[in-house]
Amino acid sequence: MSRPQFISLRCPLLSSSRRIPTPKYLRQIPSVRHASTAPSAPRRFISSTLFVAGGVLLVAYYYDSRSLLHEHVVMPLVRLGSDPEQGHKLAIRLLSMDKWARPRDMGVDDASLQTELFGQTITNPIGIAAGFDKDADAIDGLFDLGFGYVEVGSVTPEPQPGNPKPRFFRLEEDAAAINRYGFNSLGHGHTLAQLRSRLVSFAKSHPSLFPSPLPLNPLPPAGIPRSLRPGQLLAVNLGKNKTSPADSNEDYIKGVKLLGPYADVIVINVSSPNTPGLRALQGREILKGLLSDVVKTRNDLKHQSGLPKIAVKVASDLSEDELADVAYAVRSSGVEGVIVSNTTIRRKELNLTSAYQDEVGGLSGKPLFPYALDSIKTLRPLLPPSIPLIGCGGVSTGEDALKMAQAGASLVQVYTSFGYRGVGTPRLIKDEITSTLSPTNSRWTSEIGKTWGNANMGWDENRLKNDAEHLKNEAKNLGDLLNRINEKEDLQTLIAQAESALGLGKGKDASTPTSTSGNDTGARDNLAGAQPGSEATSALEGSGVTRGLLEAGREQNIQTQPASAPERLIENTGNSAAPPSDGENAGASSIQEALSSTPVAVDLTPRVIVDRPVVPEVIVNERDNEWTQSVRSGQRRLV
Repeated sequence: MSRPQFISLRCPLLSSSRRIPTPKYLRQIPSVRHASTAPSAPRRFISSTLFVAGGVLLVAYYYDSRSLLHEHVVMPLVRLGSDPEQGHKLAIRLLSMDKWARPRDMGVDDASLQTELFGQTITNPIGIAAGFDKDADAIDGLFDLGFGYVEVGSVTPEPQPGNPKPRFFRLEEDAAAINRYGFNSLGHGHTLAQLRSRLVSFAKSHPSLFPSPLPLNPLPPAGIPRSLRPGQLLAVNLGKNKTSPADSNEDYIKGVKLLGPYADVIVINVSSPNTPGLRALQGREILKGLLSDVVKTRNDLKHQSGLPKIAVKVASDLSEDELADVAYAVRSSGVEGVIVSNTTIRRKELNLTSAYQDEVGGLSGKPLFPYALDSIKTLRPLLPPSIPLIGCGGVSTGEDALKMAQAGASLVQVYTSFGYRGVGTPRLIKDEITSTLSPTNSRWTSEIGKTWGNANMGWDENRLKNDAEHLKNEAKNLGDLLNRINEKEDLQTLIAQAESALGLGKGKDASTPTSTSGNDTGARDNLAGAQPGSEATSALEGSGVTRGLLEAGREQNIQTQPASAPERLIENTGNSAAPPSDGENAGASSIQEALSSTPVAVDLTPRVIVDRPVVPEVIVNERDNEWTQSVRSGQRRLV
């Protein structure tokens, strides 16, 4: 095709002078004006305001620990989307974040909640139990939630992984939990680093309280709590490594030396059911020895200002007698407090419904509460009021906390309820307590020991003094009785050995004690007053030893005394009697009287004896004592 044929097909738009006519079908459609897609200024303002307000409200709900968002939205989602141990780690990670990123208690503690523990005033009586923050990673986060008492641990000297997973189970139907963590811990070193890190941060914001330059290993200044927060206390719970000897106290002593200067309270944990042999340390004498060693170590700390208090944590599975043993160990060792209680190994009597009820481990939560409460009621009257109790086990409401206080607890701790209700648990419980106390203008301190009349919490000094005096008298009477029995047995044994040595026990076993009845009196007198050549002497000459003694006496008398004044072989003690007819009983009786009479001095100066008969050698029985052997060999005389 030639080029000119396409000229008519060129675009006419290149010519601005020509106007293209509009097609007829397009001219019949009416023109439409479209609205602008950009919002107007008022609508933009309203939408932006709602967005910002919603964000602020959400942030406010997040930061306020008592908001319903945490208990009814966040916690159900956490339980739904993670297993118990993962949820536990997530909570620790959240509370260990920077202050701007974690929730906190926005409320103000009422003055009625103030209490006193170990001589220090606390703003409120709600604490977090050991087992939640095992490695001291979230101390400040927990204090910011409004706890008056934070206990971290249990901490072991050496790192250990704990028991195999799974080891933490939720029993949601029973509002309980079972754990068998087994003291999983990063060790003393990690906890010490965390405590020192807090202290360094505090020193930077309060330089006037610390020396300059700051030491590499700073210690808390005197006059402020180790929590570094007025009105709040920090406790460190100590445990034992599984590989440590069961009878060794060294793990606890190491913890006191290393971590004691950084804590207000050191807790000795002897009640965990997940470490083999640990609960055996709750025995009377064993626990007394352990606590005494711990108290002595604490007292020897070089940092003398603000030494930590010592508390011991026991189980609720102890009987009344075992709790009495704990009280004895506490009173005897100088420990300042007791925590009641740890988890329980009970199952059948709890009437559980969860599928996890038979899992091995310690059970905590609501089913534990009545047993922990009974243990406090049992232990409280066994301790003086100066030793406070901390109630722990199943506390989930303000009502539960007040029951613990009325039984004698100065402070309560939560654990499982914190996992179910969320970060607002301390504020919710405090508000419930305040609402109960307000109508009567009562205070927490006035509720402590109310079950015991709030006077001495069951501690009766007069009763204890009377009981102690009664026991002392019983012990004295028992000791006197044992002494009389021992003296009688010793005397009978001595008589039997003497008779055996002198050949008076013919026809009897030489080791058998001879009766000391009145029938033996004549023989004893006969032996004491017998003259050489007399009938009594002749009766005794049947024994080789006796014969040797008599012959030696005769020869000595011949050399030293006139023939007309024969000397007695054995001096008369003044209690001589007529010779009895029964030779055997007479001999035994005379020996007993001779032993009980006053000895008379006998001249034992060696003299030359002419033609002294040889005393036959006597075979000594190994069971005979030294005295018997000396009699048989002729070296000692009966007096």
